[in-house]
Amino acid sequence: MIESVYGVDTQGEIDCRVNKYTLKCLKITLVALWAIWIANVLNIFIIDTELLSQGVLGASIVIAAAIVFGKVSDLHKPWVKYVLLFNMILAITILGITLTYHTVLLSVLPLLVATQYTSNRMIVYTYLLSIVSIFSGVVGGYFWGLCDANMQIITTQRASYYLDAATSTMQFQASNTNPWYTLIMYYVIPCCILLLLLLPVIQSISSNLLGYAEYAGDMKRLSEIDEMTGLYNKNKFLQMVEKSYSKFERVCVVFWDVNNLKRINDTLGHNQGDFVITNVGNMILGLSAENRKAYRLGGDEFVMVMENPKDGELEEVLKKWEEIVKVWRSLAKIEISVALGYDFGAGKDIDNIIKNADKKMYLKKQEQKS
Repeated sequence: MIESVYGVDTQGEIDCRVNKYTLKCLKITLVALWAIWIANVLNIFIIDTELLSQGVLGASIVIAAAIVFGKVSDLHKPWVKYVLLFNMILAITILGITLTYHTVLLSVLPLLVATQYTSNRMIVYTYLLSIVSIFSGVVGGYFWGLCDANMQIITTQRASYYLDAATSTMQFQASNTNPWYTLIMYYVIPCCILLLLLLPVIQSISSNLLGYAEYAGDMKRLSEIDEMTGLYNKNKFLQMVEKSYSKFERVCVVFWDVNNLKRINDTLGHNQGDFVITNVGNMILGLSAENRKAYRLGGDEFVMVMENPKDGELEEVLKKWEEIVKVWRSLAKIEISVALGYDFGAGKDIDNIIKNADKKMYLKKQEQKS
């Protein structure tokens, strides 16, 4: 499972995204089935209309049920994908029974979809259901579906072997006298073995997808996180200001600025200056929450944005900050002084709120220096 750290997808988020894709595939399949049915009615295809109608209607009911289920379910739940894949395989089984050889390639589709869930358990689950689907499609197709002549006569040679050159007619052996044996031996088992041979490839693809997702998450993290403090960086802050914060009903912005950092660097060394920056960053990070993101804008300047803060939340954060600073002063050998300013208002005024909070922080800094 992928951990949720600084924007890296959790397994639930991956499941949700793939579930949406699976539902999209089912919707496209539903449209395609009825397009085929219409083409058959117009004599573009020549399958028996009653037989095709049974297959399309049965598969459509199953697909429609899956679509409705996806609409009313939380697509993040781990069990949802099992239901969607079951419905997909059930629809393919119905089509396989009614249309037989026309649906041979469809048996691979569920495995390809299962690959995207990056779960070996999901791949095995899909493969086992596919075995049942293949058996049902082959046996059901023989007795109730579109006639597959090869199942009836079990041809094993080239066409020329059965061709009577003198009469230009095909000469076949007796019809299949033991379908339960021949269908399983010549159809079900070979198809299942072919699917089994695909499993290592499918699992490799799944593993690669997981690796790519983790790599993309790492790259995203590196592009958004300040390495020294673990806070979000300025690029992330500007991105959130431009695309997100204006959409919130209320926001609160808090600025921090470390006083006398240059003096610390000059008198104690840059290592001690970095030590102060790192610890101040960690102190601010400790105040973060799901609706409170903190950023290092560069140098000794930090900012936190609260999204739709609750009543008294700002006061609670400021109180915790004072407590943390008090603990620092009682333990650390380096004295720190941090100027703080804040402002709040409607999200649509985020730019002005940032300016006001920064201005208040600057005035506080001047006051502390004097």
